[in-house]
Amino acid sequence: MLDLPGQVPVFIVIDALDECPNNTGTPSAREKVLNFVEDLVLSKHSNLFICITSRPEQDIQSILNPLTSASRRVSLHEEGGQQDDINSYIRFFVQNDRAMRRWRVEDKELVINVLTKRANGM
Repeated sequence: MLDLPGQVPVFIVIDALDECPNNTGTPSAREKVLNFVEDLVLSKHSNLFICITSRPEQDIQSILNPLTSASRRVSLHEEGGQQDDINSYIRFFVQNDRAMRRWRVEDKELVINVLTKRANGM
């Protein structure tokens, strides 16, 4: 399909690549997907566009980073807005949970701060 002349753009979206198993089989399911993506990118089809979402895991970055320039990568883990959104969500939940309403303000703040920090952008 990609090799036919005059083809319309083809968009491939792979969401949550980091959730693809990486521990069973040789190669693992994740390695197979990464190899497939690498082959597609290296084929240099002008009508192919690929979007991949994932946590920044080492094995994924080691394959994907060389395939595209840094200017074309987006990392939400480095965005302050993501942390703010996580904090807002946790704060809303803690303030509105029926059981937590009786907690001391200091305890609520401790839970909010610890969970926001340990969420690590997720």
